Amino acid sequence: MERAKLDILIDICKRFNEHSVNYVVCGAFASILYGVEKISKQFRPTKDYDFLIDSSKENVKKIKDSLKGLFSKIDGLRDDDLEKYGTIQIVEEESELVLDLIVNMWGVNYTKAKMDADIIKVKETKIPVLSLSNLIAMKKDSFRPQDRFDTYWLRQIKRGKNEKSPKC
Repeated sequence: MERAKLDILIDICKRFNEHSVNYVVCGAFASILYGVEKISKQFRPTKDYDFLIDSSKENVKKIKDSLKGLFSKIDGLRDDDLEKYGTIQIVEEESELVLDLIVNMWGVNYTKAKMDADIIKVKETKIPVLSLSNLIAMKKDSFRPQDRFDTYWLRQIKRGKNEKSPKC
């Protein structure tokens, strides 16, 4: 399976924005959007697109409408699946797209995530991204090497932002 692509993430977010989907980007792409690859000067591989989402039936309908034509299997998502299961993974074998729709990740749900999410603009698309603090908190105790990599570099990024903040 090939690496997930930023252009596809942008396309998904653009579709979500057009349909007023309640979502926040999390996972590896959140790290990438904050600049982990740039500061580390290393490639950060990922194979999926992770989103914290509002699990309401209305929002699930918006997700389904927005992803028609990109994910053929999205029609199989039932309006109550996210409330029932908490996380849904949609895999498109032909295009090798993997979409993770997540209700709660390490104690952070959409409602909490949106409160301090950062909006990062990429190619004219505004993308709500899990805050640095929440992203670090989620990844810091992980056993996965890629999460430890992210945590180290996200802390460097956060430290750099704090140093640029005006001191009182």
